[in-house]
Amino acid sequence: MRLLNIFAVFLVMVTFACSSKTEEEAPEFSEPKKILVTTQELQKVSVPIVRSFPGTVASADTAFLTPKVVGYIEALLVQPGDTFKKGSVLVKLKSKELIAKKNFAQSAVREALNGEKQAALGLQMAKAGLKQALAQFTLAQKTYARFKNLLQTESITRQEFDEVEAKYKAALEEKKIAEQNVKLAREKLTQVKIKRQQAQAMLDEVEAYLGYTNLRAPFDGIVLQKLMDIGNLAAPGQPVLKLGSLQNVVHAHVNASVIRRARLGQEVTIEVVAMGKRFTAKILEVDPNIDPATRSFKIKLSGDSDIVPGMYANVYLPEKAEHILLAPAKAVLERGQLPVVFVAKDGKAEMRIVKVGRIFGDKLEILSGLRPGEKIVIEHAEMLKTGDLLEG
Repeated sequence: MRLLNIFAVFLVMVTFACSSKTEEEAPEFSEPKKILVTTQELQKVSVPIVRSFPGTVASADTAFLTPKVVGYIEALLVQPGDTFKKGSVLVKLKSKELIAKKNFAQSAVREALNGEKQAALGLQMAKAGLKQALAQFTLAQKTYARFKNLLQTESITRQEFDEVEAKYKAALEEKKIAEQNVKLAREKLTQVKIKRQQAQAMLDEVEAYLGYTNLRAPFDGIVLQKLMDIGNLAAPGQPVLKLGSLQNVVHAHVNASVIRRARLGQEVTIEVVAMGKRFTAKILEVDPNIDPATRSFKIKLSGDSDIVPGMYANVYLPEKAEHILLAPAKAVLERGQLPVVFVAKDGKAEMRIVKVGRIFGDKLEILSGLRPGEKIVIEHAEMLKTGDLLEG
């Protein structure tokens, strides 16, 4: 009996000791930490589907520089791509025929001027002769009248009167001759003046035609194309240069699905890759007739002052609207070379492999892997793994 009591006490002590040791060695378990994240609920959104169409930059207005006279091209003062101001000389022609006509006309003008000077001098001399003849006639006329009275009173002899009368008649004749000389001198002066005016008109005409040998710009613009070279014979109807205005437009060909939505004044985006430039343009014209060669429609859009005719452009036009699932691009990570997104579900992170489509600014189209209404992690997703507890 005593042995049983001792064993019972021993068993209680062992049990107590084991219990104390278990309590001392038991590990302490702490709650898992939550990761603070930002989430966003996915919803389908309506986005315009934009298509790119090739376009070409062109001048708003074009013209061909064509000579008005025949001549050989002596100088081309501009080349394709050069800009110019209205009135500036772009091409110089040389016409031997016009130069010869000018020399002839100048000679005729000089000759006519000399003739006019001579005729003016002749008129001056004729007027001086008439003045002298008039003076002599006046004196002879007075003497004749006085002697006629004296003859009536028989104060002079008949012979004396006849001498005076002869001088009077001679003076009268001299006066008539002088008057005729003045008339003829005036007529000659008028004739040589007409001749000089005709010669001057001929010279002015030739100089005007020589002025046409300088081909001037009809407006401020840019040289689009050179059609002739130095030494070529240029003639009316044969253009030497193709010119364009500095104001430019963009021409593009689009398909039927886009043309139905195109409206005058509609704003679209144009990209000129060569310059790395994008700008907003307006639709200026829409051709309703289909191009049988390309099976497309032509539209004209406003340009930009920085681009140059001849450049290629991409014209972005809305084709239709679609309801698609978009996720912020920063929410899409790469794990094992696969695109993934972390979904916040029941307070935990769940990694989903997704298939992405088109890019819309800072968002990506999600084709599969996610559903509308799900919450995705958009901040601190790179810290997560499946099963992590989330806060936020």
